[in-house]
Amino acid sequence: MNDDGTARMDFDLPDADNDKLRALEAPINAAIEENLRVGTSYVPMAQAQSEPGLIRTRSVAPPPTADGMIRIVEIEGLDRQACGGTHLSSTRGENCIRILKIDNKGRHNRRVRIGFA
Repeated sequence: MNDDGTARMDFDLPDADNDKLRALEAPINAAIEENLRVGTSYVPMAQAQSEPGLIRTRSVAPPPTADGMIRIVEIEGLDRQACGGTHLSSTRGENCIRILKIDNKGRHNRRVRIGFA
């Protein structure tokens, strides 16, 4: 989160259509409004690496705990993935978003900048 109230996220989306990405604003806001529970659990690193889609970041993998566990964040009924960042306890913990800008940052990287409504 930046001082100006915006944030950015980088995604590996080489063939994405920017208009389709912008169209995700409404479904994202619907998920925020649903007040979905956000929970965490831990799994062994080997299990996280073997489960397709659980580790999605290309360059930054969540750090394992001292005993080799990886933290999993799950948005109830919506998404489950490894993540080392901070999270709210539910999707309604923040305001709805606006997609402000989408940039191509290399062949595979799309940077999405958001602001809070």
